[in-house]
Amino acid sequence: MLGTTLNAQPGVVERVGKVSFISSQNIYVKFKSAEGINIGDTLYIPTGDALSPALVVNGLSSVSCLCSSITGHLFAIDHIVIARIIGDRADGGANVVVPVEKVDDQPVMAADTVTVNRKVDHKQKVRGTISVNSYTAFSDTDNPVSQRFRYTLSLNVPAIGGSGFSFETHTSFNHRQGEWDVVKDNIFSALKIYNLSVRYDFNKSTRITIGRKINPMISSMGAIDGIQFEKNIRNFSFGVIAGSRPDFTDYGFNLSLFQYGAWLGYSTKSNGKSSQSSLAYIEQTNDFKTDRRFLYFQHSNSLIRNLNLFTSAEVDLFMIENGAPVTTLDLTGLYLSLSYRLSGKISITGAYDARKNVVYYETYKSFTDRILEEEMRQGYRLNGSWRINPKMATGIQAGYRFLKSDPVPTKSISGYYTYNDIPLLRLTATLSGSYLMTSHSDLVIGGIDLSKDFSGGRFRSGIGYSYVMNSLTEGNISFVQHMGEFNFAWYILEKLSLALNYEGTFESVNAFNTLYIQLRQRF
Repeated sequence: MLGTTLNAQPGVVERVGKVSFISSQNIYVKFKSAEGINIGDTLYIPTGDALSPALVVNGLSSVSCLCSSITGHLFAIDHIVIARIIGDRADGGANVVVPVEKVDDQPVMAADTVTVNRKVDHKQKVRGTISVNSYTAFSDTDNPVSQRFRYTLSLNVPAIGGSGFSFETHTSFNHRQGEWDVVKDNIFSALKIYNLSVRYDFNKSTRITIGRKINPMISSMGAIDGIQFEKNIRNFSFGVIAGSRPDFTDYGFNLSLFQYGAWLGYSTKSNGKSSQSSLAYIEQTNDFKTDRRFLYFQHSNSLIRNLNLFTSAEVDLFMIENGAPVTTLDLTGLYLSLSYRLSGKISITGAYDARKNVVYYETYKSFTDRILEEEMRQGYRLNGSWRINPKMATGIQAGYRFLKSDPVPTKSISGYYTYNDIPLLRLTATLSGSYLMTSHSDLVIGGIDLSKDFSGGRFRSGIGYSYVMNSLTEGNISFVQHMGEFNFAWYILEKLSLALNYEGTFESVNAFNTLYIQLRQRF
């Protein structure tokens, strides 16, 4: 079954979906139907017995939502997301459909939504996906052909046998052809465990989790290896953690990175409005000697109509100065996001980001994508989207960053325009452009993407072209790249799909090619 709706308070329907794809800038959520969901709406994630605002909708197709995060929560493929549809929209009222914009990293793979039943049901439910992926890189240079394989498993088994035990995991295994010795030397060079945990619910308000898992109340800390205990008392919740941090070199297990701490939370939910706050004290060690001691604060709310707020902050309480430990009070991380929907057609989001850049243990982003993401982080961002009519949408984003390490400010601006269901051709077309100015380069990107569904959505194909000009300040050097893309998806069965994506980068002298193939089974 692809999805369901849940009756919440009177006049409110909760529709359940899943994260289907995560790109460098966007999160894509798949529903059985996006009817009743509008641009600017807030999507939620389950947090214990409550729902926490997590995403804001920036674009729509008939079944998918293009979203941006308004929380520090780290999402993974198949993460459960809930849309709360209010009023006559839940009864099939008017809903304007706008296509999602281009996915710049990999082809979008369909993800089914899940059935959520709040009544006691002893029939065992198992949700998950298994996929086999192949990445082939070749060029006309002297570099040999590179073949990379990736196998992923995502599994969620709630209330095993009707008991209080639940199990979930999200794991991948990634290796290159001809480099098996690297895997044998260090299994964690290939094996990446993002979630592997067992939870036991003593009752509806008390639970304990053992294994590796991100705690949504202190999400910016990342995954925690060890024991997490949580207790809810009405609107309040509190918990303790004890264990270790993932190894920062290969994301393996490292018991010498011991950590412990406690958190306190408060949440409210009434008449379609909600808020959640949490405060945590964390002590982290290296070789069991204090490495970091800090306070973590997180808050989100949708208490004002059409306005969503999320903020998180980290304050360090400890540092080493002249070889001796010193108590301090230093703001080391701050993130603030504010999203406002002016109407059903226009939404504006502003953000300030003073967090550290993300470390990726697995990435298939192009060099251009990585430059854009890294240079647009740790600064100010402002973006807006406008649903012009049921077939047309446009959006723009601007960024500004000026760190002490930057000789000059980094400035960026990007935008897109999408036209869905072009007459006669029945195509979806997206025009996009970006400009990035840093202390060392000026980057200009312009592109067009065309896509089309066949056989009632059983097949989907698309082509794209991008023009990239990079001007390096040092040496006054400029080079141009022409990038072409072709993608094809075949939904063989309801839960079995095959995708193929080709991307070519053509420079004045050399050509670089990447072929991506994925076979995916959902259950």
